[in-house]
Amino acid sequence: MADLDRMPRPLHAALGGSGFRRRRRLVLPLLTADPEGFPRVALLTFGEVRANSASELAVAVRAGSRTEFNLVRRATATLLYLTRPLTASVQARAGHGHVSRSNPSRLVFPLRVERVHVDRPSPEEGDVALLAGPTFTGRDAGDLFSEELFAELGKVQTE
Repeated sequence: MADLDRMPRPLHAALGGSGFRRRRRLVLPLLTADPEGFPRVALLTFGEVRANSASELAVAVRAGSRTEFNLVRRATATLLYLTRPLTASVQARAGHGHVSRSNPSRLVFPLRVERVHVDRPSPEEGDVALLAGPTFTGRDAGDLFSEELFAELGKVQTE
């Protein structure tokens, strides 16, 4: 499939709230580039990523993290969405981050979607699909879904 300049409807819906409301424990890898150009990965949840339109995202990352540094320095990121029905990479440009009002240990960044690539197996690969995307679990896993932080991400706008 050709690259798109906005998220397809199923991806926008999942990142826009349906994944959060269902407390889906899917890991959303956010890739940034370090000063040497090597990829770095932050593992985010549906409580830390929100699509505010088909061309705008907001993310919350740990303050003082390499991800924060890379978003400020390079201002680019790629979000991976890996599920059985849909696999996509969303390349985006980061705007200016700010300290989260609901969780001061996080910085909130607006992301403007530049390119979306929906991945499908090539004909040579045959009829194959992911069984499931990367997920997380644990006694404190439910604590990763903050209503306040998710609401705050919904108010973020790109510059």
